[in-house]
Amino acid sequence: MNLRMLIFMVFSLIFHAASAQDTAFHYPGFQTKTSLVYYYFWEENDNGSISPSRIYTPFSLNRVILINPAKSSKTCTLSDSLFMREVESVGRSYKQNKLVFKHHRVYFKVSWPENAQTVIYIKRKGQWSSYPMSLVLYFDVDESGNMRFRNTASKIYFGTYPGIPVTHNTYRVYSYFKQENTEKSKPVYQHLVAFTGEELSTQLVRNLVPKPRRYLVFVNGYRGPKFDKEESRNEIYMNDRTNYWFKIDDHFIQRLHPDTSFYLDGSFSVKTSNHYSKLKFGWSYIRSVNAHPPKKAAHKYSRLNQKSNTAGFDYRYQKGIIAGKAFLNQIQNTPKSYLVRDTIDFVCHSMGYAYTLGLIKTIKDNIVLGKIYLLAPENGGYKGLDWNLFEEAWQYGSNLGEKNPDPLSYQDGVAPQTAVYGIIAQKSAHVGRVFSPDNWPNKHFVHSHMVYSYDWIFDRIRKGQPGYIH
Repeated sequence: MNLRMLIFMVFSLIFHAASAQDTAFHYPGFQTKTSLVYYYFWEENDNGSISPSRIYTPFSLNRVILINPAKSSKTCTLSDSLFMREVESVGRSYKQNKLVFKHHRVYFKVSWPENAQTVIYIKRKGQWSSYPMSLVLYFDVDESGNMRFRNTASKIYFGTYPGIPVTHNTYRVYSYFKQENTEKSKPVYQHLVAFTGEELSTQLVRNLVPKPRRYLVFVNGYRGPKFDKEESRNEIYMNDRTNYWFKIDDHFIQRLHPDTSFYLDGSFSVKTSNHYSKLKFGWSYIRSVNAHPPKKAAHKYSRLNQKSNTAGFDYRYQKGIIAGKAFLNQIQNTPKSYLVRDTIDFVCHSMGYAYTLGLIKTIKDNIVLGKIYLLAPENGGYKGLDWNLFEEAWQYGSNLGEKNPDPLSYQDGVAPQTAVYGIIAQKSAHVGRVFSPDNWPNKHFVHSHMVYSYDWIFDRIRKGQPGYIH
């Protein structure tokens, strides 16, 4: 046994001994961006060993991106880091219908996955190859420290433990063998590693199961005309990267005290809204804001674009389903996390409503539904849920369609606030609608809708009143 192998074995024994004294469950760090498809990159020598015994895990994407070897150049002139950036740029392109990309004499084929998987890129003699794979990757390490990729599987096989099924997230299993050990089924020891690189072996050795946690999910709506053609990538984020929430998310976090908060992007083209086009939005705006003096006559409200765009809503709903699968990748990031159900609270705004329904459709059997807060939901009357399945469910916005509606020029004209489907019929002490105060200054066709106008939820609603956040 060489010195390198001996040191590694001693380190492993020390690590497990120290871990055995710790009863706390270790949660791996969350990815800053999480999607459905996990990407691995490495280089192999002529003998198949991985050089320099390093595997790169730079990103996950919501596209399967594979090299077309028939059209691509036999050698790659890009550095490894630049090549990985090229793959990522293809995966994060806003060209939704483009299925073939050419970058630096490399042709990439693109497809859309239905479920979580991995894609591995292997560089041999200067040429990259790519392969779609299952979620668990197995590597063998010999006594000299040479590492080789063995195979993939949909289960974690670790020591003598029964195989653990994996449908979300991805893992690597490293098996270490002595030179004289020809029976490959019995390695000297093994390590289980998360996609983020964190060691998870102790969880299996000590049969640890994570405790249920409480998470808060923010789903934003339309990000504005500038981004009309840049629809959501259906990824899971750890921060408000576009400053959409104007710090109102901080108020929700302070009241709800989640273990962790996540951010999803529900922004899609105005063509998917009840306006159908920017032109129709503009015409509705002109006819509504110029209604002087403010009128409440029923026929005047027809100036608001209330005709349901069912196809647009359903499109966003389906994209929310994809985000739901990516969200399960994010929260089920340990081998036995599928055995627990975390509680999820939701805050959505505008177009994010349809997206949130799709998200919930995907994850509802794997979680506990907590509280849901609907800020100015767009086309809310088209589809809904059984709101009594939530601890609380509140719709906040302008009063349209009920007693004493807001005057036309004060209405939310961006997303006219019809009642969310089912919320009136299911009204109770923890389900219902809450209208913006009559004397709130930001009541206007546009301002009544914008998320920056919703601080009244925290300033005006007192404890014990309907819609109080707690």
